[in-house]
Amino acid sequence: MKAHMRRHWLRLIGVALLLFLLSQVNLAEVWQIWRAVRFDWLTAAVALNLPQLGLKAYRWQRLLRAQHIRYPFIQAALSYLGSIFVGLLTPGRVGEFVKAFHVSRDCHLSLAQGLSSVLLDRLFDLYALFIVGGAALLALAPGGLEILSLGGLALLLVVPFVLFVSPTTFAWFCKIGVKLGRLGEKIFNPSSWLWEIHTGIHQLPLREALIAGWLTLVAYGIFFSQCYLLALALDVQAGFGTISFAVALGSLVTLLPISISGLGTREAAIIAYLGQTGISEEVAVSFSLLIFTTFYVAGGLIGALAWWIKPAPFKRAAITADKSQ
Repeated sequence: MKAHMRRHWLRLIGVALLLFLLSQVNLAEVWQIWRAVRFDWLTAAVALNLPQLGLKAYRWQRLLRAQHIRYPFIQAALSYLGSIFVGLLTPGRVGEFVKAFHVSRDCHLSLAQGLSSVLLDRLFDLYALFIVGGAALLALAPGGLEILSLGGLALLLVVPFVLFVSPTTFAWFCKIGVKLGRLGEKIFNPSSWLWEIHTGIHQLPLREALIAGWLTLVAYGIFFSQCYLLALALDVQAGFGTISFAVALGSLVTLLPISISGLGTREAAIIAYLGQTGISEEVAVSFSLLIFTTFYVAGGLIGALAWWIKPAPFKRAAITADKSQ
């Protein structure tokens, strides 16, 4: 219970950070920037939520099909969009569990089988953000640290993939894991959910992996284009690459479990990165908050509609997510 409360208190760090950042900027200037927003660019950015999220839902459906799980696109899309809404309302990554619960219930699968597709789907997103975010850090690294930074990024991308996907290294990793006491035996034994997830991921053919990678590339091309449209709406004086790098870093830090929907941590990262190009804190804060409005508020409304059509198992998802943290 105490650990549960600590996790909830940790998420208030992001809120406190956001309040601190707002106390350091001219709020009147932020309001003036928002009042001058170009609604044509903003509307275009919001409208692109549908194809961007639709592509990700289609990618998940294809990953399920590669695991010999037939899940109609409409159901996959409703589950995917509804998980976004649940993720906004609940702490942790509960939305990810909702997708697994939906597909396991609808297709009569074990929860581990459902989680394997969700985890694999999530990995494509994480790798895309790591690559763009890594490129952003490389762009900032002094000349002597570029090779070191590139090596660190390569290890970060390759090691988890090799450990989890390769049958040989995964088996070796689990042999070590089962020696870590009762909890290790429960997690790493060959009949555990972790092995079942690994089996589901290992079923993915190379062709489907390449198609999923291509869909990820297109979806993130739309996502970063949306961010650039938001920058145009606020007349942010930065190029497409700079905006993409700033947003990728902002998205990566939201993975830290110290904020609610990334509030505070995202703003800090975007302010720090855009500040390197001479953009004021007021403009950076305005841009970051507009990102939150476009992707979290507008995207959440789309998710709310999906959840209304296909309700999510809140209680079961929340319990499972809490146990996993």
